[in-house]
Amino acid sequence: MFYLQKESEFSEEYKDVAFIIGSPDFFGAKTEDDNKINVLIMCIAYKDIETGYIEKNKKIVVRMKIYEKELDYYKKIIKRESIVKLKVRYEKEQGEDLAEFLLSDIIDNNYKDEDLNKMLKEYLIPIYYNDEVLGSFLYNRMVGSFDKEIEWVNNKKILTAFDDSNESDKNKAASFLRDVFLNKEEFDKKVKDYSARKIIREGNNISSKNGGNTIDEEVFIKEFMGKMDFLEIIVHEKDDYVNYRLGNKNVFRMDIIVEGNLNGNLFNAFISPF
Repeated sequence: MFYLQKESEFSEEYKDVAFIIGSPDFFGAKTEDDNKINVLIMCIAYKDIETGYIEKNKKIVVRMKIYEKELDYYKKIIKRESIVKLKVRYEKEQGEDLAEFLLSDIIDNNYKDEDLNKMLKEYLIPIYYNDEVLGSFLYNRMVGSFDKEIEWVNNKKILTAFDDSNESDKNKAASFLRDVFLNKEEFDKKVKDYSARKIIREGNNISSKNGGNTIDEEVFIKEFMGKMDFLEIIVHEKDDYVNYRLGNKNVFRMDIIVEGNLNGNLFNAFISPF
């Protein structure tokens, strides 16, 4: 959804805009053109200072292109759930569901605005979905999902989430996660085994075609299952789609994404660029 953009995709005009910051998680990747990190900041709403126009219904993203050594500085001054005034460039072609900006300068990281402050207070009121087995899922307005960390195997916790849809679909998603939780040892092995086999077979096929050496499949699977951790399960119940993330940055800097459906079937696995 959020691909790496170049500065040429943004207007040359600079505008002062106030934003409600939702998640300054600073996730992104290095761009190919200048070796900077393309960072995304998810926002709840924005207000054009010049026109007074307020947008809160789109997904709102502020991008920064910075060097890795600058990350700590920006993390200190751009806080989650705060109001900031920024000098930005609008994306040349704004979409119906997505508004993107390129950061030029931080004018005020503690900006006061009556309209946005009222919206922020409403945003901070918690909304929950309660499940009889898993407990309370907290609504994440940034991405429109209900989130909860649950206990997993080996005394670890993983993130689980499902979309904010109608009650029937939400109940379906919660039921799926409940079944996964009650059979977590079996499910942990199933997803790891599937992803390991998928990745090693594709890797060996590519290596064979190029005349290279192959890796013993069973040895790789054993190593993979012992070292990779389950990180999250994201359910998109309307689309009958489930996204699993595995990873261990001490072993492999890229995460593994596994795709499946609400019947528990798995149909794809790949190395994630993010």
